[in-house]
Amino acid sequence: MLINREHELLLKIASGSEAAFRELFQAYRRKLFSYILKITTSREIAEDTVQDIFLKLWSVRETLPAIGNMNAYLHRMAHNYAYHGFRQLARETLLLEHLREQEGGDSGNPARELLSKEATAYIQLLVDRLTPQQRKVFLLSREDGLKQEEIASRLNISISTVKKHMVDALSFLREQIRQNYSMYATALFAIHQLYL
Repeated sequence: MLINREHELLLKIASGSEAAFRELFQAYRRKLFSYILKITTSREIAEDTVQDIFLKLWSVRETLPAIGNMNAYLHRMAHNYAYHGFRQLARETLLLEHLREQEGGDSGNPARELLSKEATAYIQLLVDRLTPQQRKVFLLSREDGLKQEEIASRLNISISTVKKHMVDALSFLREQIRQNYSMYATALFAIHQLYL
């Protein structure tokens, strides 16, 4: 039984034994998967989290022999990963909402001000990746507060071109956020539990 020889196994892992590590992985992966699945209700998230946990374990393998109860340790790691994931998801979701508010002209919502600086910094990184004309239109609208007619006049382009650049810019920004940050069904839970 693994529990009886766990310390010996951890010593082998600490010295770099991949076979011992595979044994540990096989012994705990199903339990961890079930636990994370119960928390997240997503098989994909559970699989990714189990993989992340074991990658982390391998990266700190020299410290493993000091662990007294591997089962409890792994469950604590799983809990922390899930909690961290919920917090990150909440930030990402609020970031998208911040972008939608910009698009709709809705500003000054005090509930969203917690992430204002973080959202602005991240969006600025993405804005820097827009085409030069999209960036000009976006910045004139969002930073200078110009109306579409004013932007068209200043850039000597049509209002329909301004609208197209703005739509394309916002579409690019939203798509980049969605691609770089996974959106899960637990978003509402995360927002309500952690930010409201």
